[in-house]
Amino acid sequence: MPSEIETWDGRQLTAARALSGLTVRELADRARTTKRVISDLETGGLVKVSPERRHGHVSADLWGRIVGALEEAGVELTTERGGHGAGARWIQPRRARE
Repeated sequence: MPSEIETWDGRQLTAARALSGLTVRELADRARTTKRVISDLETGGLVKVSPERRHGHVSADLWGRIVGALEEAGVELTTERGGHGAGARWIQPRRARE
């Protein structure tokens, strides 16, 4: 039975990074990857996350490091649900961020 593959959008990653205030280099450093990987994910359209490394997919380990770095910077990625599209948002309300 094939493993479940999550899908995200590169523009969603770009939006999350912009909200976090991180540069591509800073996000790459925090996620222990390269600037090129982050840039490729942001401009490549659909991001497929697989439990194992596969051609054309991002490993769940790498994606987890990227998402973790964004969360440490106060931003989370959201999935499609309730008739709303996927996106990025601050974890804390505005009053808690100020």
